[in-house]
Amino acid sequence: MPHLRRKLLFLVLRLGASRMSKSHYLATTSHLALLAMVAALIVPSGTQAQEVVDEDIPVMETAPVEISGEVKEMTVISERDRAGLLEQQPSDLLFGMKKPLLETPRSATFVSDETLDAYGVTTVDDLAAVSPGTFTASFYGVEGALNVRGLLAETYFHGFKRIENRGTYQTPIGAASRIDILRGPPTANFGPGKVGGLMNLEPKTAKISEEAGYMTDISGEVTGTIGSYEKKNGTFETGIPLNFGDTAGGVYIYGELEDSESFYRGIEPEHQLLQSTAQFETLDGWTYGGGLMFYQSEGYVQTPGWNRVTQNLIDNGTYTTGTNSGLIDANGNGYIDAGELPPGGFTGAPECFGGCDVPLVYRQLDTGVGTTTLSPRDVYTSDLDFSDTTTVTLYADLIKGFANGSELKFQLFYDSLDNERFVSYGFPADYDAYTIEGRVSYNFDVKVPDEPVTAAFNVGVSNRFYDATKKESFNYGGIALDRRDISNGPTPTDTLGSPFIPGSGYTWDIDTKSKWNDIGIFAMMDIDIADTLLITGTGRYDVYSVDSEERGALCFCAGGSQSDDSDAFTYSGMIMYKSPYGVRPYLTYAETVALEFGQAGDISTSNIANGSYLSEGDLLEAGVKLEAFDGVLTGALSVYRQHRTVLDNVSGNVDETEGEGVELELRYLATKNLSFTFAGNAQKTKFLGSYDAFYYFTPETFGYNPEDYYGAALVGYSFSGIAGITGNSYYAGEIEDRRIPERVLSLFGTYTSDQYAWGHAGTTWGVRYVSETAGLAADPVKYPDYFVVQASAYADFNSWKLALNIDNLLDEEYFTPLQDLYGDVAVLPGKGREWRLTATYRF
Repeated sequence: MPHLRRKLLFLVLRLGASRMSKSHYLATTSHLALLAMVAALIVPSGTQAQEVVDEDIPVMETAPVEISGEVKEMTVISERDRAGLLEQQPSDLLFGMKKPLLETPRSATFVSDETLDAYGVTTVDDLAAVSPGTFTASFYGVEGALNVRGLLAETYFHGFKRIENRGTYQTPIGAASRIDILRGPPTANFGPGKVGGLMNLEPKTAKISEEAGYMTDISGEVTGTIGSYEKKNGTFETGIPLNFGDTAGGVYIYGELEDSESFYRGIEPEHQLLQSTAQFETLDGWTYGGGLMFYQSEGYVQTPGWNRVTQNLIDNGTYTTGTNSGLIDANGNGYIDAGELPPGGFTGAPECFGGCDVPLVYRQLDTGVGTTTLSPRDVYTSDLDFSDTTTVTLYADLIKGFANGSELKFQLFYDSLDNERFVSYGFPADYDAYTIEGRVSYNFDVKVPDEPVTAAFNVGVSNRFYDATKKESFNYGGIALDRRDISNGPTPTDTLGSPFIPGSGYTWDIDTKSKWNDIGIFAMMDIDIADTLLITGTGRYDVYSVDSEERGALCFCAGGSQSDDSDAFTYSGMIMYKSPYGVRPYLTYAETVALEFGQAGDISTSNIANGSYLSEGDLLEAGVKLEAFDGVLTGALSVYRQHRTVLDNVSGNVDETEGEGVELELRYLATKNLSFTFAGNAQKTKFLGSYDAFYYFTPETFGYNPEDYYGAALVGYSFSGIAGITGNSYYAGEIEDRRIPERVLSLFGTYTSDQYAWGHAGTTWGVRYVSETAGLAADPVKYPDYFVVQASAYADFNSWKLALNIDNLLDEEYFTPLQDLYGDVAVLPGKGREWRLTATYRF
């Protein structure tokens, strides 16, 4: 065993100490991943896995000897915090150094699995109920990524960045023990990233906490859920303690099955999830850990929602009907082949001054023209739509704790994505990507002699490799959302073929093979002066190597192969004052540099050729953390201004944004039975210097008769170009992103009864307010503000638990704009009242 440990340490150190060729890196890290995963599960020699745990073997747990005031305070908090609202112990998940969020000079939110359960949070979009600044516009109805502070956030797992997920599949959160939402850039140990925010999912393990140690008995639970629209979901989870000699630890397994229909007709999601983690600690300070998560889904098809959007549709429910008969399905195969499209497709651009107009015969509605009303359940779908996804995630930790409190970590991470999708208005995509990251870090403290000053340090090196193949088609001009009459359903002449259908004549417009590597070193310092003044500084230096090849049939980009090398330095500085009254003001400033990548994590050849694949950002944030009445009332108030870039995936242009806002979060444990939370924010995000992106517009934007253009599409190559066409100076200046509401407020209360012989019961009620939203055009359709009420109740009979959740209790009508280039021509109607009943059996 010592020989194996030394070999593993040697390989990990080689990973951080040298820049390898891509092939050498992949070969080495592949072997290293296997070794580390084995190390996470290996037990000391002379033992066997089937040994029964002996009660005389010491369990790795600690307990206070004396009942100090601090322990009493924590006991009171623990008794009151039945919804898991407060962080019970300092965590090193975000900063690599154990530090409570209430003493961290950054805006961040902790969400436990108990809170997820109590508040009925099942998707990332639901997190707006507990975290300010996280309202997420529609990614075509698929709840994959979170928005933070008005922009797309990055998703992390166990502190490592995952493959991009912009509406590709629904991010599973049921297997998480906690979710941390960090507003602003990633911390230096996480690697480079954009200003805005991130979400980190921490998997469930057999370790209860630092104080309580590991589980001592096999336990777990089985759940079954039924609900509205044929919802069927089942989960199984169990923790198995395993102690061998001087080693304590355990294995935790979580599985989930979903086979449901949905509020939206034609969308029937299914997924399977299996997650397994193992963690062991020895008395000589070694910790071995590892985990696997396998996820497979189908049926999470993308939908733009409603098309032919007008203010009359939003205010009065009046939808314009009608189809175009100018185009025919000549071979009768049920869709339009590439050869059956009109010359130039369905896309017209007013910036061409008539040179690329779609002929009237193909764009005018001439059959069944009139009006009707739509059900919010009827959205843009067809039987040809599909989305199939498989992801595999692995991690391994090898940690050595020393007697002086310092800690040396060797960590590995692997994540892969395989997705094929098609939306029948004409967008096919095929993504195949994986990433491997290795990280070595050392944490240690320094105490200044005879002075009340302590400094904590986290220094390390990391290497992240990314390989992505992205195939998409949209440049051929066939996409025209308004062509379909949703009230009539899909027809052959508004349904397009794709490269997935042999003989349809369609090819991949975009076929990008992209590889990039980032090796970086980082250092973080946290100085505590007399437990009153906290000063934190972080820095990171990264060396990038990017290489992409474009093989698509119709890519308006730099062709062939493009490669480049570059480097960048990022840093942040933070200061917090800990007053004796639980009020902790802080100030933060950060500058970042991050890669610009597409939906598969790929880097465009054009961005490499013109040097725009790296972009800068900055954050200025001031705030106050609150911990009052012995921790009964906690909260945070923050004010920020940030600059960040956004990549247009169609044109490849990079636009700069500026965001400003204020956020307030409060958590109040009123009594041992009653608790409240408030999360609210006011924000405004705008594109600086106009918006240089490809975008779809309604016919009304240009003063056209909608019925003459609903059979086709109208686009702008840039907003500054639209200014010249319309004569409206609005398009030449700063553009506010009104797709994200200026204000979102959330208030929730939870009541839990006392414990009785039969068990206990409780209920949670909450309301969320979202202010008005709109598209980006000068005179857009406006979506009114709304309130959504949620309620849940449960009865816990010790081994059994029954819980009822009702979303949108009052059946409020509301609308969510699309996130990207269809923000003015499509909108997703909100889900109506939904219920689900969950039965849980614990063992």
